[in-house]
Amino acid sequence: MQNSRQVPQVNTVKKKMPPKPCLVSVGDSWLTAGRYMLGIDGVIVCDDIPTLLLGLGKLFAAYYNFNISYPLEVTGLLEFIQRCFVGINPDRGSKIQWWCTSKGPVSY
Repeated sequence: MQNSRQVPQVNTVKKKMPPKPCLVSVGDSWLTAGRYMLGIDGVIVCDDIPTLLLGLGKLFAAYYNFNISYPLEVTGLLEFIQRCFVGINPDRGSKIQWWCTSKGPVSY
C-alpha cells in the first residue's frame, strides 16, 4: 500500500506503483486516510474508494478477476486473508507462484 498526501503528488505515486494491483492511500496514514485508489500496471483504475475495507475488497477482486498471482513478498499473507477472511477457497490451485526444484514444485 502506498501513501499520497496531496493530489499533486499522485502523479509521483503513479510512477512508483508496482505492475501488480496495489492500494494507494490519500492522507497522512493508510489507517486514517480520507480515500483510497486502486492502481494496476501503473494506472489508477478506481480513484474514489472511501474506506480501507472497501479498498481491500477491490484489491482482492482485481487479483482474482484478472487472474494475477500475488507478489512474492506477501504471498502467504494475502493467501491467508483470501481463504480465512474473504472466503475465497478454490477447490484446486492457488494464487501462490510455485518454485520448481529438481524434485518438483515446492508447496507450503
